[in-house]
Amino acid sequence: MGEFFVYSFFFGTLLFLFPIFVDADLYLDAYENRGWFSISLYHCLRLFGGYAEVRGEGLVFHLSKKKAVILPYGEMSNAKKKFEVTKGFQPVRFHQLLEIGGARDARSVVFAALFSAVSGAAYSVLHEKYEALSFRNTAILHQGACLKGSIRISAAMNILVLGMALTKKIMEDFLKWMKKRKSTASWKKLQKSLRASSM
Repeated sequence: MGEFFVYSFFFGTLLFLFPIFVDADLYLDAYENRGWFSISLYHCLRLFGGYAEVRGEGLVFHLSKKKAVILPYGEMSNAKKKFEVTKGFQPVRFHQLLEIGGARDARSVVFAALFSAVSGAAYSVLHEKYEALSFRNTAILHQGACLKGSIRISAAMNILVLGMALTKKIMEDFLKWMKKRKSTASWKKLQKSLRASSM
C-alpha cells in the first residue's frame, strides 16, 4: 500500500513538472486579406484554429462555419491584459517566412534585406532573455505579385507554472472586484447619509 502512494507521488510530481509544448502556426496572405491560424499541443493535437480577416468593424476570427468572434480596433490595446497568463510560457521556437513579389525590383530586394536585418536584431535582444529560443528567418522573392508570411511559434510550460499564473490572475481580479465593491458600498453609504442630513 505504501508503494502505491510513493509511485502516485512520483508520477504526480512528474505530471506537474513535465514540459508541455504549445504550438501556434500562422499563415497570412495580404492579397486575400486573410490569415489562418492553428493552436496545437506537440504540433499534433489540434486544440482549435480557423482564419481571420480585416473588416471595417475590426478583426473577425472565424473559429468554425457557424462561430465567429469580432475584435474591434478600439479594444486591441486592452486585449493584452486579458492574456497575462501567457507569462507562464517559455518561448522555445520562433520561425518565420516572408514571401514577396518583384524579384527583379530593387525595392523588393531592399525590403527583404531590411526585414532580415530587423528580425536578426530582434532575435539578438530576445536571445538575452530566452537563451533556448530557436530562431529562423527566411525571405523568398517571387517573380509575380505576392505578399505572404508564415510564422511558427512554440512555447513550453508545465502545469505547476500555469497553475501559479492562473492563481495570480484570479487573485488580482478578485482584489479588483473587492476594491470596486468596497468603493461602491462607500458611495452608497455617503448618499444615504446625505439624504438623512437633508431631511
